[in-house]
Amino acid sequence: MESSSTTQISTWYLKADYVETCNCDYGCPCNFDAFPTNGFCRALVLYHIREGNYGDIKLDGLDVVGAYSWPKAIHEGNGTMQLYITKNTADNNTRHALVDIFSGKAKGEGPFALFAGTFKYFLEPQFVDINVKIDGKKSSFSVSDIIDVQVESFINPVTGEEQDTKIQLPKGFIWKLAEAAKTKIMRITTPSLNFDHSGKNAFYSVVEYRGP
Repeated sequence: MESSSTTQISTWYLKADYVETCNCDYGCPCNFDAFPTNGFCRALVLYHIREGNYGDIKLDGLDVVGAYSWPKAIHEGNGTMQLYITKNTADNNTRHALVDIFSGKAKGEGPFALFAGTFKYFLEPQFVDINVKIDGKKSSFSVSDIIDVQVESFINPVTGEEQDTKIQLPKGFIWKLAEAAKTKIMRITTPSLNFDHSGKNAFYSVVEYRGP
């Protein structure tokens, strides 16, 4: 991925609905200082920005999907990442701002700068139509013919009632409190990233990060 034309790091902020899906078993052992369920990590993650800015650039209402794959645990590196960014973000400065933040170039809080060092391949960001439905543990997002993610709640097998399951990580750097869920559908189909891990782990949270 080519470097953005932004000449300096700006102060930034975002508050977003966060939908995380991965290939691990429910709850994801990575959150408990363990290794991924199957020894590798693949994830599709949505950020629906409720409000945000990069310097004077407004980011309100924009969507970013991160597609990630690591051959082993995240900290062992050699990963691949690709960003999918709202197509109607027509202004080049706004596009560069989003790429700077979500690729980790803009530093600051959250997982972006920390994860940047674990990637070997940064695929070109794609500016596409992203279909998003935010409904807590029943959220969904998709990119036509490329990505399809649908999240659903756990159901009590005896009573049929919807489970209210949360995980709290007071020192979490991605989220500190998330609603635990599972994927009804979780797949991506591209030449470089191609996987289907439906029926696995998912989380919904509201996250808030700031830049330097």
